[in-house]
Order: sequence, then C-alpha cells, then structure tokens
Amino acid sequence: MNRLTRNHTFGQKDIYLSWFYLFIGSFLAGVFIMNMGNEALLPENGLFSASSVNRLKYIEIDNNRFFQYVLKHRMGEGAVLILLSSTGIGVLSIYACIIFEGMLTGMTITAAIMRFGVKGLLLLLGGMFPHQLLLIPAAIMLLGWCYENCSREHNQGEYISAYYGSRKQRFLRQGIGLLWIMTVILIGCILESYVNPILISDLVKIF
Repeated sequence: MNRLTRNHTFGQKDIYLSWFYLFIGSFLAGVFIMNMGNEALLPENGLFSASSVNRLKYIEIDNNRFFQYVLKHRMGEGAVLILLSSTGIGVLSIYACIIFEGMLTGMTITAAIMRFGVKGLLLLLGGMFPHQLLLIPAAIMLLGWCYENCSREHNQGEYISAYYGSRKQRFLRQGIGLLWIMTVILIGCILESYVNPILISDLVKIF
C-alpha cells in the first residue's frame, strides 16, 4: 500500500467514524427528548398506541401499491441527497441527514419500549427485517457517494477514497457505484413491500 492510498484509507475511516459518533449522539438526544416530553410526543392515539397496533392485525395491504409508495419514498430521499451533493451545502445536508435519522431512531425505539416494553422492541425489530439489512448499508454507501461527489465539486482533494485515471473513467466509476447503490435500495424496497408485511402480521398477534 503506497503512501497516498494509506492516507485515503485513514481518511475514509475518520469520516465514517465521525458519522458514527454523530449518529450515536443524535440517537441519545432522541432518547432524552422522548423521555422528557413523552406526554406531548406520545399521545394515546399516536405512534405505538394500542389502537394503532390493533389496526395492524386486521389491515389488508395491497403489496403492489405499497411497493410503489415505498420505492417513491426511498428513491425520492436518495434523489434529494444526490442533488444536494452537487451544491455547496452537500456536506451540510449529509450531516443534517445523519442527525435527523439518529434522533428519529432514538425517539422511535424509546417510544416502542415505553409503550409495550420488550414486545414493543420486538415489533420494532420485526418492522426493520429483512429490508433494513440492505437499506442501512445502502444509505451509508449513498452518504459516502454524496460526500465524494460534493468534495470533488467543491473541495478538491478531500475525498473518501483515491481515484485514478481520466475524468471519464472517474465518472464511469461514480456512475457504476450509484447504479449499484440504487439496485440495493430497489431490492430492499421489494423485501419491505412483499416480505416484511408477512412478518408484521405474525408479530402483532402477541399483543
């Protein structure tokens, strides 16, 4: 490993590690906010309420329409990040996304446990399986791709990974990387729409 590659490897680790710490800090902030404002943030007919869980027992999902909704939602979020990555606020949008997702995750997990204890945690974990096994890595890869894109446009030389070859070759690698990420997201959406509802319908029977 030459010196340049070694520097880029350490830079990549530092960037992803900083994102991890930011996510954990935001997660803990979400837990704190939910605990402090549970009466206002967790109404009786709101998220993880008994009535909302009971509705899951009898709801009939149109998997095709659900797939269209999920695909539009996931791809739409990705498209916004990609567009922002070509602007001067690309890096800022990445950090804002990490903070938002960290706080949302902390608040959601706390709400589930406050409502139903261990059963709430099981329901939440079931709601994430199996699609999040693909969507979470895809989200991290997309953030990395967007960081690279923004750095290449506005902060020359500050890349996550080393790129060699002509400008055309670099764009080709970038395009292939984005296509791979979108393919993983597509597969995750299929699992979320057609597999996860089956698991959820079984899990809600314990309530």
